[in-house]
Amino acid sequence: MNANKRTARVELAVMKNRVRIGPFILGMIFLNANIFAQIKSWNIETTKDGKVTVKSRILERTDDKGGAVQLIEYVATMIASVEMRDCITVLKDGSKHKEFTDDEVSKTVETLSDNEWIIYYYTNSPWPMPDNDCVAKMVLSEDETNKTATFILTAAPSMFEMKDVKRMTFYNVTYTFNDLENDEVKMTVAGSSSPVVQAPAWMISAWFPNGPADILRVILDLSNHSEHI
Repeated sequence: MNANKRTARVELAVMKNRVRIGPFILGMIFLNANIFAQIKSWNIETTKDGKVTVKSRILERTDDKGGAVQLIEYVATMIASVEMRDCITVLKDGSKHKEFTDDEVSKTVETLSDNEWIIYYYTNSPWPMPDNDCVAKMVLSEDETNKTATFILTAAPSMFEMKDVKRMTFYNVTYTFNDLENDEVKMTVAGSSSPVVQAPAWMISAWFPNGPADILRVILDLSNHSEHI
């Protein structure tokens, strides 16, 4: 593989949904990068087609060992022509998540109840990024009065057997669907996560706004073809 293709694969891996960047060697490549550079205020952007609005920011938080780690947050919103019930069908199917999270594997490893599941994600990253995984508890709540369905995913690293890769331990993602009637749904994805290893803030920023916007676009496409799922 030539240098240009290898670089393109690395850049693509950086722009993952959960921003699971693992550049063990990036410190040598990007010597002048400020690893913990922070964008504290929300950066608000709209995609070129004007259909998706994305807020994003890069912060720091203190982990359970007292160390400073990156915290990446975003909120993406769009209004689309789709049936809300079809969106719900797509999100309930853990095996479909990899289509919009861009993971190698996604699957439901345990069904806890009619509205609670344990979801497993695995990312097979190109060198020099490390392979990594994430286990999350997903809870669905539906509000018939406000015609809203919300899926909340929270890291649950101990609820599935450990693999021989780094595991994400801080992961919070919410998908919200609000039925506006007239065959339109307001779709929102909001994420707050810490990658398994650190990366330059400017590199993470390159994922916005199209990364979160693509999450919604893929969910929309899957939902509009849900009869084939």
